[in-house]
Amino acid sequence: MTKAAAMQGLFDRLGYALIGLFFGALIGVAGWWLYGLAYSLNYDGPGMDPVLRHWVQSMGAIFAVLGFIFRARAADAVADTVSGILHFEWDEIPGRTASALVGCVVLALVIAAVWFSSPTSL
Repeated sequence: MTKAAAMQGLFDRLGYALIGLFFGALIGVAGWWLYGLAYSLNYDGPGMDPVLRHWVQSMGAIFAVLGFIFRARAADAVADTVSGILHFEWDEIPGRTASALVGCVVLALVIAAVWFSSPTSL
C-alpha cells in the first residue's frame, strides 16, 4: 500500500467520523430532550441528565468512533438508534411499520433537507 493510498484511507475514515459526529450530535439533542429533560411519552421519572453538552458530546463521540471504525456501516447504527427511539416513544413493537404520522414527518424532513441543500441558480 502506498503512502498516498494510506492517507486517502485515513481521510475517508475521518470523513465518516465527521458524519457520525454530526448525526450522533443530533441523536444527543433528541436524547437530551426526551430523556434528559423527561419529555418522553413513555419514560416516567426524573430527567436523567439535564445538561445538553453531556448528551451531545457523548453521543457525538460514540458515533464518530463508530464512523471511524466501521465507515459506511456506521449509518446502520444511526438508523437503528433512531428507529429504537421512535419505537420506544410510540410504544411499537420493533419490526412493525411506523405510523403514518411518523412517516409524514420523516418525509417532510427529507424534502426540507433536499430543498435547502440544493444549489440555487441565478
